[in-house]
Amino acid sequence: MAIESPQYNVIEKDGQLELREYSGYITAAVEVQAESYNSAGSMAFSTLADYIFGNNTKRAKISMTAPVISSKPLGSEKIAMTAPVIAAKVDDLSFVISFTMPSNYTMQDLPKPKNKSVLINNIAKYKAVVIRFSGYTTEAKIDKKVDELRQWAKQNHIKLAGEPSILRYDAPWKPGFMRRNEISIKVKY
Repeated sequence: MAIESPQYNVIEKDGQLELREYSGYITAAVEVQAESYNSAGSMAFSTLADYIFGNNTKRAKISMTAPVISSKPLGSEKIAMTAPVIAAKVDDLSFVISFTMPSNYTMQDLPKPKNKSVLINNIAKYKAVVIRFSGYTTEAKIDKKVDELRQWAKQNHIKLAGEPSILRYDAPWKPGFMRRNEISIKVKY
């Protein structure tokens, strides 16, 4: 059985690089203080897993989705409670790690977290440039892929509107060569 991911349309493709338009979706997110994307993901994962495994107002189990997202939002994009794994870097030591929620939920019927550090966010439709790669998400590889993505966007006259998000689609025990990872940067409309 396939794991659900946010829906998107590919607007332009060049090898492992794509310009995509994402439909809106909902995330459950946690902000953590950490030294790197990887340590932030490890720190936040158990809190988010606890929420989807039933530590919520309905004691409901919520299906696991992919990816887990780590990103670097602009200062004004800090997560906020309204009413995904995505990791976003807020400042040098702050990261936001997110799970996307299954598409059958709305903001009204998604169970509310009992843990106040888990925040629910409604992500509006957006465009992003994305690069896909396999292997482990080391800081050096992330930096290299971000540079490739920014260079491709510049060559194609695509204006970027944010910081990178690291999207991890596979469990930590999956061998590196089989892993699907992506780096995404939002595009200015």
